[in-house]
Amino acid sequence: MLCRGGFATLPADELQMGIIPLITIVGVPNTGKSTLFNRILGKRKALVHSLPGMTRDIFRQKVKINEQWFALQDSGGFFLDKEIITLEINKKILRAAEKSDLIIFLFDGKRELLGYEKDLYLQIKRLHKHIIPVLNKVDNLDRFIPPSTYFELKTDFVYISAEHNLGVEVLLDQITRLLQNSTPVVPDLNNAPRISIIGKPNVGKSSIINKILNDELVIVSPLPGTTRDSIDLEVIRNRQRFILVDNAGIRKLQKIKEDTESAAVIRAEKEMRAADIIIFIIDISKRVDQNDLLIAQKIVKAAKPVIIAANKADLLSENTGSNKFFAQIHNRFNALYFADFIAVSAKTGKNIFQMLDLAESVMAKLDEKIKLSSFNELAKKLLRERKLTTSDHRIFSPKYISIESQRPFFIKFHCKSPLKLKAADEMYLKKRFTQELHFQGIPIFFKISASR
Repeated sequence: MLCRGGFATLPADELQMGIIPLITIVGVPNTGKSTLFNRILGKRKALVHSLPGMTRDIFRQKVKINEQWFALQDSGGFFLDKEIITLEINKKILRAAEKSDLIIFLFDGKRELLGYEKDLYLQIKRLHKHIIPVLNKVDNLDRFIPPSTYFELKTDFVYISAEHNLGVEVLLDQITRLLQNSTPVVPDLNNAPRISIIGKPNVGKSSIINKILNDELVIVSPLPGTTRDSIDLEVIRNRQRFILVDNAGIRKLQKIKEDTESAAVIRAEKEMRAADIIIFIIDISKRVDQNDLLIAQKIVKAAKPVIIAANKADLLSENTGSNKFFAQIHNRFNALYFADFIAVSAKTGKNIFQMLDLAESVMAKLDEKIKLSSFNELAKKLLRERKLTTSDHRIFSPKYISIESQRPFFIKFHCKSPLKLKAADEMYLKKRFTQELHFQGIPIFFKISASR
C-alpha cells in the first residue's frame, strides 16, 4: 500500500548520512522511468513524453511507502552516443547509482533486450547494491512471456505496467522488504517557502543552484535548454528551510524546436504561479533583450515577490561595476520597478548566499502585520504629495483605504466611482508606497471599489 506524504527533495548530505534510504530508478531512454516515478509519488512531477531523453536531470523526492520514508530518484535515460550533454547524463546516472541504497533497473517489456542495456545492467550489478530488475509496459501480467533475450540476464523480474498501475504494489512491497530496517526521521517541508529560479536559457540558473548546494544534482552545460524539468531542491540556511526550484530556460515557444523543451517551458511558467518568491536571473555581461523583457512580463502576471539577480558579475570591468550601471539595467525592467536587485557570480560565489538572505528578508517583510491606523496616515500623506487623477480626469479622492490581502499585497481604495487611476499616477503611487513601506521586492496591487 502506497502512503503519500509531503513531497520534497532532500539534500545530499542527509542522504549520505543514512537518515533516509535512497532509491534510484535507472534504465535506458523511454523505458517508462518518469511514469513509474510519478506513479510511486502519486502526483505528476517528472515530465512524461513519448520521445526519448525527456528526463535530463536527477529528480529526488521523498515518499512514504508502507509507513517507511524513502528518497526516490528518477535518473535521465542512459545514452550510447557521445554528445557532451549525453556524457554528462551518463556520468550522473552512475554516480547516483553508486550513492543509492536500492536500484530499480527498468526494462521495456515490449521489446528485446538491447546490447548496451545489458552492459549497463551488468555494470550496475557490480556495484553490489540492492537491485530490483523490473520489466515495464506489461499490460497483461497473467499472460505475459518476456522476450527471449531477457533470459540472458539470468535473474527474476518484477512485471509491472506503470502507466496502468499493474504490479506496482508488488514492487513497493519488495522495496520495503529489502530496506525494512530503515527508520528515518524526515522533516516536514510542507510549509517551506518555494523560491523559483527563472530566466532565459544559459544565464547560469543551474550554476547558481549548484553553487548553493555544492552538489551535482542538476546538469550544468553550456548548451541552452539543459534543464528540462522543474526541479525541487531543499536548502537549509540560518536554520531556515527553502525549496529552491530550478526551471527550464524560458524563451518564445516559436523559437523552440523540440516539443520536450516547450513542455518544460510551460511547466516553468506554471511553477512561477506556485512560488512564494521568484529570483529572476539575467546575464549582466550582455544586453537586456526581448526574451528578458518577455520573462519580466510573465513574472508580473504571476503576482509574486521578485529579486533580479544579475549573474556573471565577474565578467564586468571595474568601471562598469558601479551602482549607476546596475540602476540603468534595473530601469530596463519598468514593470518590475519594485524588484530588489543584486549582482551575483555563480563562478566566484559573489553574493550568492546574500541573494538567499535577501529572499528571506523579503518574505519576512510580508509576514509583518501593518497597523491599519498607521497605514491610513501614510496613505493620506502620499495623496497630499501630488494631485492624482482618474482615467476620466477627475481628482482621485478615496473616502478611506484598507489592506485587502497580504499575499499578494492588495490596497483597496473605497471611492465614489470605480474608475481607475491614470497609469502614470498609479505607477507613481505604487512606487511611493514601495519606498515608504520598505517593500522592495514586493509587488503592490490596487483595487478601486465604489462605495456610497
